[in-house]
Amino acid sequence: MLPWVAAIVARDDTSITVATGIDSAICGEPTRPPEATVTHQDDTQVVLSVTTSVVRAEEEDCAVTGDAAPAYVSLQEPLGDRVLRDAAATLPHPTYYERDVPDLLADKRWDPSGGHLRPDERWFQSFRDPGGTMLILDAQPTTRAHRSATIATVPIGSWQGIITTYGAPGSWKVWWEQGQVTYSLSLIPPESHGFTLKQFKQQLAGLTWS
Repeated sequence: MLPWVAAIVARDDTSITVATGIDSAICGEPTRPPEATVTHQDDTQVVLSVTTSVVRAEEEDCAVTGDAAPAYVSLQEPLGDRVLRDAAATLPHPTYYERDVPDLLADKRWDPSGGHLRPDERWFQSFRDPGGTMLILDAQPTTRAHRSATIATVPIGSWQGIITTYGAPGSWKVWWEQGQVTYSLSLIPPESHGFTLKQFKQQLAGLTWS
């Protein structure tokens, strides 16, 4: 049995991806990916167990991606308000919900360019528009989130978001908290371009929530 470190609950509230603490690897030898199963559930919790058997090649023949190796499970009933727990650990792990972030996959402006759970419990997704602007979704435990100075606040979904700068001038980031988790969206313009604060707010107002 393998401990897992974080989970994503899909918008249907039944499809769950859990991240194990081992890196994904592209190796010369076959591997059996981690498998997740429900070992117990009741009105307050769903307990997931992850098992795996990984046969790695020699280090020089194996390219490690740095992502957490995912395992998938489908519940017969929606998760609802129940807590996800790890059969191999006593404390709950971070659980991220797609319902708590904008539905960027349904927004034809944004083309997904990458996404993964990481062994350090974080969830990243990146998107690009035809003009080269990048949008990055980042989710992490609130205890690990470190924001720069607040520039403004803005409604985002059902929450009040906090806007900060992000890196170079013209790049912005909005943060919002849900329970023990902090989500953020960063807007990064193409090289030699930038967004005003007003333009960033307009981009946020156009996001799709479902």
